[in-house]
Amino acid sequence: MKLSFSTRNDAILEQLDTFVVATGDNQPALNLEPFGLTVRWVIDPTKRRSGTFLDLLQRLDALTFGPEGMPMDKWVFYNCAELPGFIYGFALPADELSQAERELFGCPVGYDGPVPFSMYIAIPMFEDGAWFGHNLASLNATFPHRSLGGLGRMTKAIALKAFGARTFFGATQWLSKALFIHTKFGPLDVTTAYTPAHSIPETLTYGFTVTDESLRAACGDKTVTLHRPEPTLHLEGTDVEGMRAVQADIEAGARYQMVGAPSMQAGQAVHRLAKL
Repeated sequence: MKLSFSTRNDAILEQLDTFVVATGDNQPALNLEPFGLTVRWVIDPTKRRSGTFLDLLQRLDALTFGPEGMPMDKWVFYNCAELPGFIYGFALPADELSQAERELFGCPVGYDGPVPFSMYIAIPMFEDGAWFGHNLASLNATFPHRSLGGLGRMTKAIALKAFGARTFFGATQWLSKALFIHTKFGPLDVTTAYTPAHSIPETLTYGFTVTDESLRAACGDKTVTLHRPEPTLHLEGTDVEGMRAVQADIEAGARYQMVGAPSMQAGQAVHRLAKL
């Protein structure tokens, strides 16, 4: 089955199929046809036969984040995602890759299974239906010749539908380019603006209520329009004192939302916030 609506880049769906990594016990909790898009590969991380694909997932992570020094050890995948939750993404059969692509991935000779081009990892939280975003990886920039623009946000959106998420939380840095993706899901509730508990204090914790409309909007469905409040505060991505001030206000009971993607002004990321 195919996706039930048009996206910003339907060429992604013409090239790639979807996979999910989940244990046998967790698989019944999955929606294997999110928005009508049938999952082609279900990978059980507790089976030896899954080893090559899971190695390729780590390679995907390294290709995405290696230059920034953020690749994950395999135990992080296993402990934080594959056992307690799921990993969802887009992939291509190995025999449909070019030789150069196979070499970049380090595909073993004779491997004919799926090769991941994107993945989204989320971890279930204590609250029923609440999920915390852990990792979003996409090779859109690595393989520009495949025209996979929008692959990251489409992966996250359809993954949240597959996981059955009703409330979503995430944490990222004020200067992260990922905010251009996360804000596609609508206004983001800001839980922390300055976070000493994180190894990088200039981190915000954000969240939103997951609806079909928010997920479809993130995929680029032009029939969906999300309401966004008008900004009341503009915060530069390097303004640590401003972050601390917003954090103090939040701790005093104020509510803030990030109402859209950062704007670039004189090479500086400026965030639009609304105090509700």
